[in-house]
Amino acid sequence: MTTERERLRCIVTRIAVRAALVLLATTAAFWTTWVRLAHDASTGSSIGYVYVLPILAIFAAIGITVRRGNELPIHDRQTDLIVGLIGLGLSACTLGLLTPRYRYLYEMLHLDILAAWLFLVSACILMFGLRPVSRYWPCWLLLLAAFPPPYRALRVALGGDAVAAGVTMLVLAAFAAAIAAGRTRTRGLVGAALAFVIGAVILAVMRIRFPDASITAYQAIPSIAAVWVVAAVMYVDWRRRRGLSLKPLDRAVDPLTAAQSWSAAATVALAGILIAVIPIPPDYNRTFPVVPGFVVTQPHTVPPGWTELSEHRYPWAQHYFGPGTSMTRQLLRADQHVPEWDNESRRRRIVVDTVESDDQYSIDRYPEFVLYNMAQPRISPPTRIDLGHGIFARLNTVLDDRRLLSWTWLTWNWSGATGAERISLIAADNHEWDAAFPEPQPSMLGIFENVMHQFLRGRAVVLDSESTDVDSDSEHKDRDMLIKVAQAIVAGVES
Repeated sequence: MTTERERLRCIVTRIAVRAALVLLATTAAFWTTWVRLAHDASTGSSIGYVYVLPILAIFAAIGITVRRGNELPIHDRQTDLIVGLIGLGLSACTLGLLTPRYRYLYEMLHLDILAAWLFLVSACILMFGLRPVSRYWPCWLLLLAAFPPPYRALRVALGGDAVAAGVTMLVLAAFAAAIAAGRTRTRGLVGAALAFVIGAVILAVMRIRFPDASITAYQAIPSIAAVWVVAAVMYVDWRRRRGLSLKPLDRAVDPLTAAQSWSAAATVALAGILIAVIPIPPDYNRTFPVVPGFVVTQPHTVPPGWTELSEHRYPWAQHYFGPGTSMTRQLLRADQHVPEWDNESRRRRIVVDTVESDDQYSIDRYPEFVLYNMAQPRISPPTRIDLGHGIFARLNTVLDDRRLLSWTWLTWNWSGATGAERISLIAADNHEWDAAFPEPQPSMLGIFENVMHQFLRGRAVVLDSESTDVDSDSEHKDRDMLIKVAQAIVAGVES
């Protein structure tokens, strides 16, 4: 006769085996993604919070499990298989179709993380059933926060530095604590408030005692510690108030409602293998050639034949690119009229936008064109320009369909011993003295609008400035002018 302990061991073993299969399949299917995220986090990116969320979700799931009562063993394996297979298909389509389509926005959107979330949920449905998985919907919602845009928007709004990343993580920690302690709505609110306060205290101590700690440490330590303390304290308080033992499961453990299915297990394993074969976009980081003697902190000399009319610094740039980063705009005007540049004797004007940082990874975290306030932009495929001295630039024509304006855009990157730069020369198709130039915008809402235009308009736009698969016969009107200015700037640095 089977004892209760043997029965419990059997149930726990079956749960552990199924969970292990799901985790192994998810890890294998998106192995390249996990490696790339770890590399980005090691270079100072805030994406490391993705590895903290599963720990918070585990605390939340434990809270739901502890307070869940006995349930009827109702299930429908056909429904489980249908929903699970649809989810796996959506995961494959997101990774194989959407992610390459929006290659230019890969670092911002990380659609492969969304695909991994879909895969994980679908695999759990196949292995454990739809009803058990749906009971943990708050935990799945918490894990969905791994999709970076909302997190990054809040982090930028709070300042963009390591402390802002930690505070943003505390919002998610408070949500996890509310789930874990939320036997009632009041207890959930109290748990969320306590987690945020405890985490804020730890974050303040870290800021004072360990100011040079990595951004991942600011994200992980306060949030995990706060949720652990709040969940433990509120659990002990709840049990003792009712005179109950501290044993988490003081009731019989129900067997798995989803019957064992070797076909479901084989489907999850096969899906993991097939999705692992799907490549994600290669690193979009444009090369930053090293220029001997290049010093980032020195302002660039105005090219001969041009006069600087104004210079403006954007203090909000470090919120996006990170501490130690700056963005500057120079407005230049030609000293003389050049007939090849304008046939009405007008002296041309251009703007020079320069993003400076300690390293190239900070600059490449935000694609260039999404930072500008352009309604319904279209961007032509690039033309490669050799500026000499080992520097190659990218030339694009940018059109704003809503305002019926266009610009010629020449961009290149370089680096030296003291940091890296991205320089953009912009010339307006309108040669008048009051011609409008695209303005950088300190607005995540505006950036989100730019990103959504690509999704909603599809092939009507080419936002991938590095695209090579779109034929175009467009002419870059101010090509020669921008090349001469760029070559003068490069030569000035080399000299």
